[in-house]
Amino acid sequence: MTPETALCETVRFTAQRFEAYSSESGFDPWVVTGGVLMAQQAAVLALRAAGDAIPAQAGGTELLLRAASKDRLPAPFTLPFGAAARQSFDRLVEARNAFMHPRGALWHVSADTLSRAMPVATRTVRHLIVIQPVLDDLVTPDQQAALQADLNAIEAMAEFIAAPY
Repeated sequence: MTPETALCETVRFTAQRFEAYSSESGFDPWVVTGGVLMAQQAAVLALRAAGDAIPAQAGGTELLLRAASKDRLPAPFTLPFGAAARQSFDRLVEARNAFMHPRGALWHVSADTLSRAMPVATRTVRHLIVIQPVLDDLVTPDQQAALQADLNAIEAMAEFIAAPY
């Protein structure tokens, strides 16, 4: 499987799990894991396309920070990743880490974390892969259309859970 196909599958998986989140709270660990993974996969694809070396042991947010560096991804490819986006994504990484490396406590992620962080993950994928890809043919037109549909579904769900009832 190519890295581009793997990204498309991660985004699809995350969209499906996030849709199920509204009715089955047991899916939220996979939403969190998928959200972090899809943003990281997009960053790796963009950085590699720009000729950057990817560290073997990158921290949860490090790949996005590398993609946000003009030294690594020159404008207009540079990922817009300000302080608020970083804080939201860091919360998602913390939730993912708590699930992947349990310390005996009950795992939980808040709707607030998901509603703020999942759009950061989708904007990362959209910017690096769809809107400003380093290479025009980074993904096929069919993959691009599928990514857009799945990213839209994730953003709609994040908006839905953010809305006051």
